[in-house]
Amino acid sequence: MDMNQRWQRPLPDDRLTPYIEIDADRLESNLQTMQEKASRAGVALRPHIKTHKSLYIARRQRSLGACGITVSKPGEGEVFIHGGERDILLAYPVIRADSIAQLLTLAAQHQAKVTLIVDAPYGIAAIAEALRQQPDADVGVAIKVDVGLHRIGVDPHRDDAVRLAQAMQAARLRFAGLVSHAGHAYGAGNRDAIAEIAQQEARLMQQVQGQLRAAGFAYCPVSVGATPTALAAPVADGTDEIRPGNYALLDLTACRLGLSRVDELALSVIARVVAVNRHFIIIDAGSKMLSSDKGPHGTSASGFGVAVDESGTCYEISKLSEEHGFIARQDSAPRVGTLLRIYPNHSCAVMAQSDSYVLRHADGRAERQSIDARGRFL
Repeated sequence: MDMNQRWQRPLPDDRLTPYIEIDADRLESNLQTMQEKASRAGVALRPHIKTHKSLYIARRQRSLGACGITVSKPGEGEVFIHGGERDILLAYPVIRADSIAQLLTLAAQHQAKVTLIVDAPYGIAAIAEALRQQPDADVGVAIKVDVGLHRIGVDPHRDDAVRLAQAMQAARLRFAGLVSHAGHAYGAGNRDAIAEIAQQEARLMQQVQGQLRAAGFAYCPVSVGATPTALAAPVADGTDEIRPGNYALLDLTACRLGLSRVDELALSVIARVVAVNRHFIIIDAGSKMLSSDKGPHGTSASGFGVAVDESGTCYEISKLSEEHGFIARQDSAPRVGTLLRIYPNHSCAVMAQSDSYVLRHADGRAERQSIDARGRFL
């Protein structure tokens, strides 16, 4: 990471630290840029809200043109239905009917559309059972395709998708198309390699779509989702929807992959120096604030973030304990009480650990916003 770039310094502030700060202008620019890319390509944008878990940000995404949202867990979906969202994709496999019972009840009460995913027959059985208990819910079911991450999804080189679609038909479930997540793009290392993964994903999805259409499933939209592929490559022909999430805030991982500039990073953590000794500069943000994540999907950085002091000097955070961060001592050190702005490796992991963030406007105004779906793991 180039420490000589123009990193944003912390602004004077007497509020207690540590806290998350989001730059309102950078956030808005990131949201607009992705929406414009989707609109130019003629595809729907369904952002993944696991990055920010914020009703405020989701409403900004919707107001700019997003067709709905993607969530990771049913509990997140419940928060966002209560918050006014009416078109939700749950991008997580369902294996138990009771895991989605409350979500479907809320969806029926609020006339919200829910799309679920499956990659195995037991998922179909679980969803069918849930719908027997809540028949008024508006539910579609998409098939997840494994395009290279090897986490969840059917093998695109077999006929599993066709057999699942036929099983859905027999269970009287509404087939909603195909979804994928090329998360392995985070490990590709550079923009060109990520763009190649995006092309491979498109080829595999078109291959599976062709199988389904040949089997009589004429309606088979394709939804793909990953910030690296969305930033590194044009939207592939044949794509109907994109589902990036991290693009809203960005982080050091995006910078290391050549997908973002430092001046596009919307999220940072404001921390304070609490001790200086001959070994380390100690700050009040540890793993409970910054997370110990060195990057999504196994990517790895040398440290736990870049800290910038009031003079513009940059430091790498070398290790973390739960409540403290450690910066290796240099020739000069900031005094105790100095504010630092920290850019973390992975913005999603940081947002998941706090109850709120400070939205900072260009004129210096700051407002506190809730991280509404924080802690929703079920």
